[in-house]
Amino acid sequence: MKNIFLLALLAAFAGGCKKIPGEGGNSSISGNVSTEYRLVVSNPNTAQYTTPAADEDVYIIYGDHTSPDDRVQTNYDGDFEFRNLRPGDYTIYVYSKDTTGVPQVDENRMPIILEVEISDKKQELVVDDVTIYDEI
Repeated sequence: MKNIFLLALLAAFAGGCKKIPGEGGNSSISGNVSTEYRLVVSNPNTAQYTTPAADEDVYIIYGDHTSPDDRVQTNYDGDFEFRNLRPGDYTIYVYSKDTTGVPQVDENRMPIILEVEISDKKQELVVDDVTIYDEI
């Protein structure tokens, strides 16, 4: 009887220790950010050139959290990486100048958002390239 109780307790404890997204794992999310320069930021036909987005802040949100959980800066080539992550859902975002042309509170803070999932304990997830926009 004692062994059955211990086995049930162990099963309940193991089920309650489900890992949630965040730090403490062996996976990573990496990517690249570039800046497209336009004569008129809201008009894609005025694009002039694209460069690596050096020293841009890239944010990550773990799971269903509301606020950013971490931030890294891109390197000189626009590359970034979040390391030591556990499996789960993540939101990656970086700010751009607003391309919609609609008046907003801060025209320099339009988020470019990527929703991603790490599904394996040792996954090296490379996200799609991200383009932010600026005006010449």
